[in-house]
This record gives sequence, C-alpha cells and structure tokens, in this order.
Amino acid sequence: MACLRITKLDFFTIKTQLLSYFSLVAIILMLGFMGSPVTVLCITGAWFTALQASNIFAIQEKNNLECLYGSVSVALKDIVLGRYIFMLLNYFISFLVVVALYIGFALYGNNAINLTDIMLGFGLSFFIFSAITGIQMPLFFKMGYTKAKIMALIPFLIIMLLVVIPSFISILSDLVQSAMANQGMIIAVGIIASCIIQFVSYKVAVIAYRKRK
Repeated sequence: MACLRITKLDFFTIKTQLLSYFSLVAIILMLGFMGSPVTVLCITGAWFTALQASNIFAIQEKNNLECLYGSVSVALKDIVLGRYIFMLLNYFISFLVVVALYIGFALYGNNAINLTDIMLGFGLSFFIFSAITGIQMPLFFKMGYTKAKIMALIPFLIIMLLVVIPSFISILSDLVQSAMANQGMIIAVGIIASCIIQFVSYKVAVIAYRKRK
C-alpha cells in the first residue's frame, strides 16, 4: 500500500529524534516509583507521544520533504493516511512500553497485575491522544507546522486550564469515581470515541491538505 511507504518514510525521517522518547521512560519510571496507577502512566504516555510525534511535521517543513513525497508517486490521501498510521503506531508503541514498565513495577513490588486497569488506561489514554492529535493533524496539513504550531497547543492549554479550575476538578473527581464503577463502559466508549475522532480527523485533514495544494 502506498500509505505504508509514507509511514515507513516518516519513521526513517524521525529516527534521529528517537532518543527523545527515552524521556518518556524516565518520566514513567519516576511516576511508577511514586506509586502512580497504570491509568495515570498511560495518560502520561499519551500526552508525551502526542507532543513528540507531531515533530514529524516540523522536520517535514524544515527539510522540504513534500518534494520527496511527490517523487514516490502517491496520492494526497495516501500521504495523509500514512501520517495517521505513523502517529497511531507511535501511540501504540508508547502504550506497550508504559504497560511493560507497569508490569515491571508490579512484579518488583509483588503486586497483582490488574488487566482491567490496563484496559481502562488504554481507553482513557487513547481518547486523550485522539482528541489532541485529532485537532492538531488537520491544522498541520492545512497550514504547515510553523503557522499551526501555536494553534496546535490549544488542546493542551485548554486541558491544563481546566484541571486548575476547582469546579472542573470536582467534576473530574466524580467522573473518575464513575469510571471506576463502570470501567467496562468507559473502556468501550473511550475506544469507540477515539476511532470516530481519528476517522473524522483524517477526512478533514485530506480536505484541508488538498485545498492547501
């Protein structure tokens, strides 16, 4: 598939920055030693991956890689789809790393490994990752990295502002308690909502990139 060539090219392009992902390992280790639950570890991984994976757009713009994309004779929609696959693979690899570290902490402390909590962490972190990148990706394809990088921070800033608002903290606390009581529903809703967000975002990004061209 043509889109997979773009995905492969993206991984080859970003390999010089792979060392930055070791920062995620350091952060997870710190949180793990502090006793953070696996859901917090997974959400942290999602935030970090969303921030790091978007660097491909900066590298693309800096090195004028769009000319290279044109040389491999792929359609615009395949370029966009390849980038979405690249972003999703980044998330899933990071998630697996986080889970592996969590299991290591559990075995080290002789604690039980809670598969339901892992799935809850997946559902919540996948939703957060999708909500952030789902907004960012069409912006980057429409405007390019330099013009869109400030606007792309809006999802992060909104969430950061919300978590310091007392009323929102109260609502969040209620949601967490509800999630713990209805984990199966939260997992299902998180995964389904994430897939819908990714699909809609991809369609919007294709339209935005085509208009830009």
